[in-house]
Amino acid sequence: MTLQRRMSGVLLPLSSLPGSPLCGNLGTGARRFADFLHQSGQKVWQMLPVNPIDECYSPYASVSTFAGNPVYLDLVDLAKNGLLDESDLSAIPTGPKTRSAFNAVKSVYAPRLHKAFQRFRQTKNTKYHQAFEAFIENNAWVGPHALFSALSEKFAAVDWTRWNDKELRNADQNALHRVHGEVKDAVDYYAFEQLLFDVQWNELHQYCRQKEITLIGDVPIYVSKHSVDTWANRQLFQIDADGKMTRVAGVPADSFNPDGQRWNSPLFDWDKHKETGYDWWLQRLAASLHRFDAIRLDHFIGFYNYLSMTPEPDPNDPGFWVQGPADEFFETVLKTFPNAQLIAEDLGVMKPEVHQLRDKFHFPGINVFQFYFDFRRSTDATLEWKTNSIVCTGTHDTNTLSAWFDEVLLDRKKPEPFWNFPFLFDLIKANMPADTAVKRQTILWGIIRKILSSAGNVAVFPMQDLLGLPASCRMNFPGHADGNWVWRLDESALTDELADRLRSWTKEFGRD
Repeated sequence: MTLQRRMSGVLLPLSSLPGSPLCGNLGTGARRFADFLHQSGQKVWQMLPVNPIDECYSPYASVSTFAGNPVYLDLVDLAKNGLLDESDLSAIPTGPKTRSAFNAVKSVYAPRLHKAFQRFRQTKNTKYHQAFEAFIENNAWVGPHALFSALSEKFAAVDWTRWNDKELRNADQNALHRVHGEVKDAVDYYAFEQLLFDVQWNELHQYCRQKEITLIGDVPIYVSKHSVDTWANRQLFQIDADGKMTRVAGVPADSFNPDGQRWNSPLFDWDKHKETGYDWWLQRLAASLHRFDAIRLDHFIGFYNYLSMTPEPDPNDPGFWVQGPADEFFETVLKTFPNAQLIAEDLGVMKPEVHQLRDKFHFPGINVFQFYFDFRRSTDATLEWKTNSIVCTGTHDTNTLSAWFDEVLLDRKKPEPFWNFPFLFDLIKANMPADTAVKRQTILWGIIRKILSSAGNVAVFPMQDLLGLPASCRMNFPGHADGNWVWRLDESALTDELADRLRSWTKEFGRD
């Protein structure tokens, strides 16, 4: 399904799905949500990265930019295929309905997945066995990922610079061959985890296709320093011989952080990438395009130019801008993947040249209502939005629409009720039936309808915004390490009333 079609959908991370004990997964909860999207006339399901998460639960700082997160596996399906027993399922504790219990799910899954692995070795007739050969053949990244995971287990550290074997730290081929026999069982196990993820993902993807739902994924531009990506491809990053980052990525001051941000991610050595024909990037995009129908390129500005910073704050070196691969990179990508549907995450302060790069390759950009709306304006900023764009109330990094609304009112520091603000009232009146009472919920609905009525081809709404949820349900607060990424949808919120409302609005604004 093309992004040039006028349609709408929902942003909901895989971890936020209801219907399973500890966090969302690829099982029946995912299919029920696809059913809800279909029932409500929605054609898009946008997710966050589905890679393994870090200790702060962030999917944007993964141990592998290729691998799927095993906490999203559906154990029920393993029992149906004889790799687990029913007793393995009944013993799983139930976590909170509205929070993902990531640490608990890891401890619960570990013994069960190892049991499934042993069963897999002893049998030969499941769908997972049938898919194994093609999976290994078509995913060259699995071997390095499995070996890195096994060595991380051996040395009790994903930070490969702490491994007490220099040759293994340097990914020396002779050393890797020497140790392979010692860690072979672990290597096979971690490859098995990825096989399970691939099979279950493909089945969910096919289910969504049958429901005419487009899956939009997310590709973070940078990778974690403590990852298989940097360990196995050190020459592609600005990392020295000892494994230390020489320069790191970051951003200048913005609306999220007035002091800017220094990310703990190594910068690419784009000259080295160019020498290889951008092969690592092509493999990365191939893996993402296999999983998703379209992908959002996070921090799109970094492909045009990027901020180079010291790993630690240095008053004498605040950072400087460096030219990125720009046109040549995307020419190579589209030559390899001519039908790839790529979305430019062009949020924040952008140079005109960044938008020129976006437009040259006809990538849709992103328009966020929270960033455009200003009570001081006398004109409607949404009228400036382009047809070739993704339009939304907010993103995973913004506050919920309801909480943002409260912040806007507090910023005004005026005692009047919100319906006395003429511009906002006019906006709502123009996007709600004439007999609708103006109150808090209808203000939020009016904003959603305003976005649905806009020119942007694809309208996507965080699930929290469709439900009018408070700040406690926010997905991420950039620059804050704790309390992020754990919000989870309560299944009782997926009502027929909500589905009917969305379906009606979708049809009204020609997005069906």
